[in-house]
This record gives sequence, structure tokens and C-alpha cells, in this order.
Amino acid sequence: MQLFLLLLLSPAVIAFLVLITPSQKFRFGFVTLNLLILWTLTYFLVQEPTEMLFYFAQPLKQLIIIADVLLLLYFLWQGKQFKHMLVALLALSQLLLYLYIESTLSHTAHPDLLIDQLSKTMFLIINIVGSVIILYAVKYIASEPVSDLKKRLFILYLLLFLPIMNLIVAANDLLLFFFLFEMTTLASYLLIAYRADETSRANALKALWMNQIGGIVILIGALIFIRTLHTTYFDTIAALQGGGLLFGIAFVSMAALVKGASIPFDRWLIGAMVAPTPVSAMLHSATMVKIAPYMIIKFAPLIAGTLLGDSILILGGFIFATASYLALAKDQLKEVLGYSTIALLALMMSMAALGTQQALFIATVLMLFHALSKALLFLSAGVVEKLHHAKSIGQMKGLVSQNPVIVTFLLIGFISLSLPPFGLFMGKLLALEHLTELLSLKPYLILPLLTLIIGSAIMVLLYFKIASALLQHNETRQETVASLGFTYTLTLSVLALLLAALTLWFFSIYRAGSLYYLALPLLLLLFLPWVKYRLERFDKSRTYHCGEVNNFNAALLYFSPPQSLSRLIPLLFTLGFAFIAVSGGLS
Repeated sequence: MQLFLLLLLSPAVIAFLVLITPSQKFRFGFVTLNLLILWTLTYFLVQEPTEMLFYFAQPLKQLIIIADVLLLLYFLWQGKQFKHMLVALLALSQLLLYLYIESTLSHTAHPDLLIDQLSKTMFLIINIVGSVIILYAVKYIASEPVSDLKKRLFILYLLLFLPIMNLIVAANDLLLFFFLFEMTTLASYLLIAYRADETSRANALKALWMNQIGGIVILIGALIFIRTLHTTYFDTIAALQGGGLLFGIAFVSMAALVKGASIPFDRWLIGAMVAPTPVSAMLHSATMVKIAPYMIIKFAPLIAGTLLGDSILILGGFIFATASYLALAKDQLKEVLGYSTIALLALMMSMAALGTQQALFIATVLMLFHALSKALLFLSAGVVEKLHHAKSIGQMKGLVSQNPVIVTFLLIGFISLSLPPFGLFMGKLLALEHLTELLSLKPYLILPLLTLIIGSAIMVLLYFKIASALLQHNETRQETVASLGFTYTLTLSVLALLLAALTLWFFSIYRAGSLYYLALPLLLLLFLPWVKYRLERFDKSRTYHCGEVNNFNAALLYFSPPQSLSRLIPLLFTLGFAFIAVSGGLS
């Protein structure tokens, strides 16, 4: 347990050193030290063969209750300060519900933290990917037009976010989980509003009230557990049956859908893309939103084969396909990446809800690979924004001639999402195979199977649309090659190497000869530059066009949904969200 305590304390110590250090070089050194410490501690924690338990002293429990009340009062104040009645009303509702639960709850001696294999998997994502993002952030934030103190506070927020995430995936008490869930909401709120302009503040408040809904349904779930099972501890809940078990889990699962920005809550994550790029990578793609599949995986043995589990399975499939479709209407790269994140999180939750050993393995593989791929893509998008002032796909046309290095990193990211042998492709392939195997026993699995096929096809089209823009020639771009600099090159290279290492790990544990054959299409990528060169030697014209050159620009292909469908989609998924509670009550 000493290792876990060090895992919590070391980022806090480094955060203090960053705050008091005016030198950019020293900050970089401290954050590099943080990376080395966290990687080392995570390695040894993952090697621990047994589960670890930790009991909180009563004074610490009382301190957490006080901190929780103060946090909810802060949300209430923010709602009042910015005249956002919904934020204030939700904060007041949370506060009253939380105080009522605490007043009726008798605290017993029970492990408050439980570090199991799932927690250790999450430690890998949080500490390895998170520490690389923070290292990148030191360089990124240096050029922001804000005071030096605000730059240091930005790094401090990111560093302090790591202990919160490490704690939430080890929490064994639902009320402790609620407090940490709201702490992640606070981190998201503060960092989205970092630039303090009108747009940032509006999107931060949107993220706040939507995530507050997640907090409320957690408290409702806790109240159901207390009334029917007389406990809020996960390990005890996992050993019980009947009563309000599935009804309580249904509300906690609804919180997972909120945190995963599942439709109709997608607007908070897409709005969060106004934040500095390290925030988008750290909170809203690579680490924080992984709480969503984590929660479903945690309860998977209890909901598998039930109406509740099947409802999450089918709803997740439809969200995957719909979010992929909505991404096609977006022009901003970060928004496209945001919707593909929503889609893939829904796929992870869908597979986790299936509950079989193979499905849980697939969900875990998707989660690990997604963290690395999306971190690489978001950080690369941040470099493009900083060095080339390009945010939209159209603005990136011909970027390969000006910055081939960053285009290479972007292409690696997109390839890792859509082609073999990387785990996201393999995970989707294995999901198709597994759903097909179960189809004869459960015919209704045709719905998630079809949505998986449709969503996967759309996502491949989406990624290749962006890749076509990056590789096109643009006469207006200067031919001078831009340099990424040491920090950007280092962090992006580390993520790319980790992707390669994770791919080798996947093939080493999943011994199937057919997987190796699937790696062969990658060899075709070696010939792409030659094919592109050969094609550019010829004018592209069509019959009856009088010899006029026909310039095809795949990057300009957009598929915006009709206005009527745009209004219908949130309504339908709101009903689906509400049905999760109904299915829990009927299970």
C-alpha cells in the first residue's frame, strides 16, 4: 500500500514545486521526474499479485464529507455567480440528497479502497499516458498569452488530477466514488474555462450541469443500495443478489453514460474542445472519460444477461453508430476526434455490458489502445494548431509538404484507430466475431452487430477523409519545413512507441495465427508514397469534360444530418437513457 500512497503523493509534491518555480526549464525537469516516478510506481503496483485493501481513519472520513459539502457549495456559488439556474438547482439537489444520505448512514469498518486487477489496468492508462500529456503541456502552455502564474496553475491542475483519478478507480465506497466523480467534474470545469472568454465559460458551465446529472444519479443509486442492501461498498454489493441490486446499478450505469458523453450528453464533451489541447487529451479523451467503461466493466458480472445489461449493450451500439455519423458533419479536427471518442467509449461500454470473458477482454483492449491513440492524435492536433494555426480539416490541406513529421504522427494515430494490427481494429474485429458466435443463442444481438458494422465503416471513411486532406498538395502553402522542437517530438514519439509496444503485447497474449496475416495490409502503406507520386504525374479528367482537370477533394465530403433528424436524435437517446433506469427496475 506504500506504493499506492506514493502514487498519490508524488504528483502533489511535484505540483507544489512547479507552482513555486519560475523557470521553464526547471518545470520541465520536475514534470519529467514526475513521469519517471509514476512509471516506476505503476510498474511495481501492476506486478503485485494480490488485491490491496485500505481503511480510512474516522477523521479522514469526516474530512471527506466536509470537502464534499464544500465542493457542492462551490458549484452552487458558481451557478449563482454566473446566473446559471440549472447549475445552482442541480448543486442544491445534490447537496440536500448527499446530506440526507450521510445523516441516515451508519459508518462501519470496511475497506474504503480496493485495488484489484481492473484498478491496475486503469493505473496504466492514468499514469503512463497522463504523465506524457503533462510533459507536453509544459511546452504547449508556455506560448499561451496569459500570466506566468496562470501557466503554472495550469500544470498544477493537471498534476493534481492524477491522484484524483488514481483514487476513483480504487474507491470501494460509492459515496467516496461520488466525491471523486464530482472532483473530476470540478477539474473539467476549471480547465475548460481556463481561457476565461465567453465561449470557454459557457462550455464549462454546460459541462458542469451535465456532469452534475451524473452525480445525482449516483446518489440515487447509493440511496437505493442503502434502503435495500444496507451498504454502499462495491465488494459487498458484488456478493449480493436480489433486492434493489440491479435498480441501484442502473442509476450508477447512467452516470457512466453521462461521464462518457453518450448522446444526449455529447454536447458537453464537444464543447470542452475549446480548452487548451492538453485538457482535451487528458480529461476528455485519454483518461477521465475512461471512468465510463470502467464503471460498466466493474458491474459486468452482475448485469450480464439481464435486461439492464442488454439495454446498455444495445444502446451503446446505437450510440457508437450515431456518434460516428455525427462526426462526418464536423470540420474542426478536435470535434471530429471528440465524436469518435464518444463513439468508441460507447462501444467499450456495450461490450462490457455483454459480460462474457471475451467481451470484457475486448473492452479492456479497446480502452488501452484508445488511450494511446487519442492522446497521440489530440497532442498532434495541438501542435498543428500552435505551429500552423490550423484547426479545420480544410486548413490542413497539403500540410505534408510543410511539416511531414507531424503529418506522420497524425497518420500513425489514424492508422492505429482503423487498420490492423493495432488493437482498436483488432478489438472491433474480435467484437464482430464474438457477437456472431453468440447470435444463434441470442438473436437480438443482431442489433449491436449491425451498429458495429455500420459505425466501423463510417469511422474508416472519416479517418481517411482527414488523411486525404493532410496528403494533398496545396500551392498556397510555403515549402519551408517546420520543426516540431524537442518536447513535442519526444512526447509524440513516446506515445507512438508505446502504441507499438502495446501491439506486440496484444499479439503475444492473443495467440491466433490469423491475426498475423491481418498485419500484412500494413505493408501496402510502404507503397503509398510511390502510388501518390505516380498518380500526380497525370491530369485527372472525365469523359465529356472537354479535357478539364477534375480535382477531387475527399476532405470536402461532409454528411450533415437533416434538421428534423438533428432534433430527433437527442430525443430518442434521452428516452434510451431513461430506459436504463426502467430496465434496472424490471430486471
